[in-house]
Amino acid sequence: MPQTGPTTGTHAYATGLVSYSIAVIDTATHALAASIPAGTNPSGIAAANGTGKIYVANSGAGDVSVLDTTQGKIVSSVTVGLYPHGVASSPDGGHVYVANTGPDTGAGGSTTLSVIDTGTDKVSATWRTGLAPHSVAPSPDGRILYVTCYDGLSVLDAESGRTRARLTDQAEANGVAVHPDGKRVLVVNTWQNALSVIDTRTLRVTGQVRVGRTPWQVAISPDGSRAYVSGANDDTVSVIDTASLKVLATVRVNHVPTGITATADTVWVCTNAGSTVDAIDTATLTVVGSVPLGLSTAPSGVIVV
Repeated sequence: MPQTGPTTGTHAYATGLVSYSIAVIDTATHALAASIPAGTNPSGIAAANGTGKIYVANSGAGDVSVLDTTQGKIVSSVTVGLYPHGVASSPDGGHVYVANTGPDTGAGGSTTLSVIDTGTDKVSATWRTGLAPHSVAPSPDGRILYVTCYDGLSVLDAESGRTRARLTDQAEANGVAVHPDGKRVLVVNTWQNALSVIDTRTLRVTGQVRVGRTPWQVAISPDGSRAYVSGANDDTVSVIDTASLKVLATVRVNHVPTGITATADTVWVCTNAGSTVDAIDTATLTVVGSVPLGLSTAPSGVIVV
């Protein structure tokens, strides 16, 4: 199997937390196309729109690897804060935001978010957040950032880094995603086994949905009609109608699903203990492929480019 090399067509990229690698999966064949060496304990992953680059947070190294998809290899490394986990791109691809969780997800955590300029691949700013930030999601217009932290959901101005609000009722949440309409934020309440829906205007919870045990991350379909939540402690993906907030289906996947992303036709799920990336067909809501990545790979984050 090639370790590096340019890729063509659409691929899913998954970070191997234990294997220090990035798996490249052919989305048409559900086959592993390449395995690219990465940094120490790669965790979060995001593509910067329009740049051809993917940014991978190496939680064990305090840096972010920059993967050039045209070359199929890591081309640079950016030093950020302690134990970075979540990473997200601005809608215009000009910046990447990295949540520096710190050495502890609780009281010993960090309180910073690193901002990387994708034109220079250098840190252009370091902003204060809540305690032990974990996941970050920008609004569709790029003006606001939503960051899950140990002490609540931090709402930041994406230009200045100023904290606009901190929602303490969302403490110890994990995954976060903004609906394409920009009116709702979906927050994974890991220890409550629930998904909260927050109005972006009032910053109040307008609904809550019970999902699988120890939910980890959430992905929203491109048209905004569905949300998909990985249940790490019961090996499920909950499929939610975002209009009615009803659970449409519960799909069983391999062991300990964590990272998740959705395209129009497929939901891609990392199974941390199963060492696979599973593919769920969005029409039938069944698993149509399971890509083995090797023992102890522990895939953590996944995107499709």
